[in-house]
Amino acid sequence: MPPGTDAAFARVRDRRNDEAVDAWRRARLAIAAGDPAEAAFWLDRVCRLAPDDGRPRYERALLRAATGDPEAAAALADIATRFDHAGAWIALARLRHAAGAHDEAAAALAELLARHEVPPALDDGGRFETLATAIARAAGFAGWRGIAEGRRVGDGPDGANLLGAPDLAAIRHHDGIAVPAGQGIEGWVAHPAAPWRVPRLTLVDRAGTRRALAPRRRLGPSDQRPFVERHGFRIGPARLAGLVPPFILETASGAALAGTPIDPAALAALKPARIRRRRPVLPPRAPLCAVMPAYRDAAATADAIASFRHAAPRCPLVVVDDASPEPALVRLLDEAAAAGRIALRRHRRNRGFPAAANAGIAAARRLVPGCDILLLNADILLPPRAPARLHAALYRAPDIASVTPLSNEATIMSYPARQGGNPAPDLAATTRLDALARRVNGAALVDIPTAIGFCMAIRHDALDAIGGFDAALFAQGYGEENDWCRRAALAGWRHAGAPGIFVAHRGGASFGATTAALCARNLAVLERRHPGYAALIAAHHEADPLRDARRRLDLARFAAGRRPGAVALVAHDHGGGIARVVAARMAALRDAGLRPILLSPDLLRADGSIAGTGPARLADGGAEPFPNLVFDPRTGMRALVALLRREGVRHVEFHHTLGHDPAILALPARLGVPADHVVHDYAHFCKRVNLIGPARRYCGEPGIDGCETCLAAAGSALADPIAPAALRARSAAAFAAARRVAAPSADAAARLRRHFPGLAVAVTPWEDDDDLPPPRPPAPGAPRRIALAGGIGPAKGFDVLLACARDAAARALPLSFVLAGTSEDDAALIATGRVRVTGAYEEGEAQALLRGAGAALGFLPSIWPETWCFALGELWRAGLYVLGFDIGAPAARIRATRRGDVLPLGLPPARINDILLAWQPPAPAARPPALTAASLSPA
Repeated sequence: MPPGTDAAFARVRDRRNDEAVDAWRRARLAIAAGDPAEAAFWLDRVCRLAPDDGRPRYERALLRAATGDPEAAAALADIATRFDHAGAWIALARLRHAAGAHDEAAAALAELLARHEVPPALDDGGRFETLATAIARAAGFAGWRGIAEGRRVGDGPDGANLLGAPDLAAIRHHDGIAVPAGQGIEGWVAHPAAPWRVPRLTLVDRAGTRRALAPRRRLGPSDQRPFVERHGFRIGPARLAGLVPPFILETASGAALAGTPIDPAALAALKPARIRRRRPVLPPRAPLCAVMPAYRDAAATADAIASFRHAAPRCPLVVVDDASPEPALVRLLDEAAAAGRIALRRHRRNRGFPAAANAGIAAARRLVPGCDILLLNADILLPPRAPARLHAALYRAPDIASVTPLSNEATIMSYPARQGGNPAPDLAATTRLDALARRVNGAALVDIPTAIGFCMAIRHDALDAIGGFDAALFAQGYGEENDWCRRAALAGWRHAGAPGIFVAHRGGASFGATTAALCARNLAVLERRHPGYAALIAAHHEADPLRDARRRLDLARFAAGRRPGAVALVAHDHGGGIARVVAARMAALRDAGLRPILLSPDLLRADGSIAGTGPARLADGGAEPFPNLVFDPRTGMRALVALLRREGVRHVEFHHTLGHDPAILALPARLGVPADHVVHDYAHFCKRVNLIGPARRYCGEPGIDGCETCLAAAGSALADPIAPAALRARSAAAFAAARRVAAPSADAAARLRRHFPGLAVAVTPWEDDDDLPPPRPPAPGAPRRIALAGGIGPAKGFDVLLACARDAAARALPLSFVLAGTSEDDAALIATGRVRVTGAYEEGEAQALLRGAGAALGFLPSIWPETWCFALGELWRAGLYVLGFDIGAPAARIRATRRGDVLPLGLPPARINDILLAWQPPAPAARPPALTAASLSPA
């Protein structure tokens, strides 16, 4: 990628955000004007621009319901389940009730009543009670029960068959955070079950003094709960005067707000940790005892306990019930304790993970004096003998304080993707992966700056020397184990990762929407106590001492998918038509019994920035990723070649080398196999790739001097610094050594031969232009809407489209355009008042968008000699005739099929518009044969 890529991506993100806001504004104006079709278009656009924001999707679902759209119920159900949104549950229940689906309506209402308070009124001003009674009785219930302002409400006699089983813990739950603000406290609180009400807080000091607090600032929703208003508060030092820290902020249910207890003065005065350094001595091996704090999710906790009991049948397990609000979890732990599977300790009040862990460790050491500790989250799955292997690792050196295994979600110990976010495997898959890790990584240990508390083995003498976790600083948790580990490091201890052990971790189940805020709070505290902690972690990421261990595990998994033979495909990672062709090619290879191995450039740097070139990352198109199979062809070619030889690679297909180091071109020779080159654009001789020069128009394909002048003015689209003449020489050599060079059109083949005389090019069209529905002639007369498809940038004719739209507006022509896709500047197009832009679509969506656009014609404003053009096929499959410029493969295809017409390149926009308004297909005539490989082959 050229210089400035990161900044360019940031500008695109900012622009897309602005465009989403504008589209949402237009949608609401259309709703206010009573134009549901216009509102639907703009809401669909918002959803494409901001796919993770549930709010526009909810408004779109409501609009579907209001207009009788049969997809309304599915859309509402998606919003309701994904975000647990009360309004969506009510709308879904009402919609199903109106359709006579009474059981489904009752099920939706039951979901609402389980976790939400009864709203004071419906959005349309109606009474919720009336709707609920009608739904309950239609479904055969005697009435219903819910919660309103802490009281049970409803219809029907107690003891009868009533709809609704309110979960009081869920309804009482509050999100929020308290953080130090100088000598004071600030933060926010939200009540998901009753978002219309401003939550009340109570400030409680250590002496029990209580003071009411009313948050006064509306902060808007969080990303995690986009339908729940957050209410901000600030408590200044004056209000804390005379009170005794630490302070708790209690919600209406009496629960402590995350981040409390808190002592802002102590946090403000926090100094860097200082501990006397000693040389640890390897002690006799102590017995092991496990500790598991538990708070939420009975099912996950049951699985965790069961997996532990199977993995370590004789090891004691102390579970700390940290005042769980879930009756099912309380019953589970009581039953497990009664059966002797666990030793149970229970808190009367939730104290947070650090305090619960400390309590569990103290209980374990009373149960088994002097024991080592295995600290576990209640959402893990342990494979057989993992506890014993972690325990043994603690004694591999005198100074090992803690050991952490690999996991799918374990920050610096994550696998396969090292940044985490990997799906949690089930116990069977965990066991298989652990066995594989043990086979390839054995008992190896790697130094890490901190353990990860989800599964952390702690040696008893380190615990004696350092003490427990600092519950006063880290409240509900996140960061407490990091602090403990850095204090231990100051005292002369170190921490090890065990890449030969794998433990599954579901991750984050206890804290929900509050997690991000709590992490941010505690990371700030961690940096205060251990200055340079963030830099230490960044340096660890940069050094990546677990790289080889992860790669060995990836190699073992990759080998398990071996087939009798393989084909290596080299391509870029920019998506588009090339990705479509490569995906189809990989599917065809799999159908033929071969393994496709895709090599694409890994351009993401460790700091999150984007590089211009990167090492080759391997994938095979299957469900499992292999993110650690990354090979720099300059330094890792030998290892890459060895892997591909083991896979039985028969030949290498080059689809595109953008983003790759040029050394990748040597791969076929190193393997001793043939090379095929599949041409998708003109990067083999044009460093601009698409023959578009500094004036944003077709360059005419000049000689080397012209290319040098172009690059000096417009810059290169390739990160490779190679000069134009050298690029052509290198490509000529690669073509000469190739078994086959292929292009999708005769036009592309002719251009290649112009620059590489004597080159034999096989022409293989990407699509069958004979397998298309008959086009619909445009209705005569005005107005006309013209459809375009795909991503419209300079080469694809953005300037042409913008000029045509402005001309249509200036002359008040009855002409408009709709772009099914996106452009380099949607706002400029939309500002003309003549262009509607849907936003980027997913594979397979184009036809629905184009068929729903109400277009009379298709328009292909591309000004570069495209080698194929999938957008043309999309327009044709939508039943449209298409007009395009007389350049490249599209022009040849239009002529051959007579599914449109070609216009002279450079035609003024006014003339283009006149043609678009008046064009009709010629009278039927004998249709020439459609494009085939034979018909498109050059003479």
